[in-house]
Amino acid sequence: MTASRFTDGPVVVGIDGSATARAAARWAARDAALHRSEIEMIASANLSADEPHVLDPLRDRFERALAEARRVVEDSTDTPDPLKITTQVVDSPPIAALLDASDRARLVVVGNRGHMAGHRVVLGSVTIALAEYCRCPLTVVRDTAAHWSQANVVVGTDGSPGGRRAVSAAFAAAALRSVPVTVVHAWCDADMSVPCTVSDWPTHRSRADAWLDDELAEVRRRYPQVTIRCAVTRDRPARALLDHAQAAQLLVVGACGRGGFAGMRLGSTSLSVLRSARCPVMVVPHDR
Repeated sequence: MTASRFTDGPVVVGIDGSATARAAARWAARDAALHRSEIEMIASANLSADEPHVLDPLRDRFERALAEARRVVEDSTDTPDPLKITTQVVDSPPIAALLDASDRARLVVVGNRGHMAGHRVVLGSVTIALAEYCRCPLTVVRDTAAHWSQANVVVGTDGSPGGRRAVSAAFAAAALRSVPVTVVHAWCDADMSVPCTVSDWPTHRSRADAWLDDELAEVRRRYPQVTIRCAVTRDRPARALLDHAQAAQLLVVGACGRGGFAGMRLGSTSLSVLRSARCPVMVVPHDR
């Protein structure tokens, strides 16, 4: 993946008629307006039956869902030039359809759970699969997400390639929205060869502050207009990110940080924040 590969692609939104899908369409509309990109909404009917009395009601249901999502998109933006919106009902399963679309998309946006998931389900199976295998950045939106103002963008970094890609994506998002970035670097005993006691923490904190300052030097040069707030904390990464993202408009994470083992595609920190964050979460994929 190069830095510019997805710059001009569409925003692809998964639609299934659920409240979270409508929230995803609303978020995608505002993001597309900022980027001046097209919106492509895909509904997967997964049509495997041959009988018209089964196929026709299914297709009608998803056409209605797309029409409703289109109205949401049109009502969510106030730009001189209307967004270009395309909609399609596809026959393939939703995971396959959206993964195929991620090859050409700038961004894929979905709700955290689909139409068939119960209220106790935090993440649907489609969302988890996309977070693991999506080939472009993925944003997961809850139906309760309402942050779109001057709230900040939060990103976590651990010095891994995935962390650096997340930082780059977060700064790009913040620059476009003219908001600050909070960069979170969390230390915990599990990450250290020697446990860090309370009395040791000031020394570790000073070293971590210096390391983070060096780590952000290049992205500071690229985005001089972005205000940066650094948060070095002695805590578990997921808990630190969730704490700092309570009032954020977007939380950005890499698919897998330095704690992952070879072949791991979605790290435990990324999965934890996807399950618990109240704001939209962007997962930046592995480099390829």
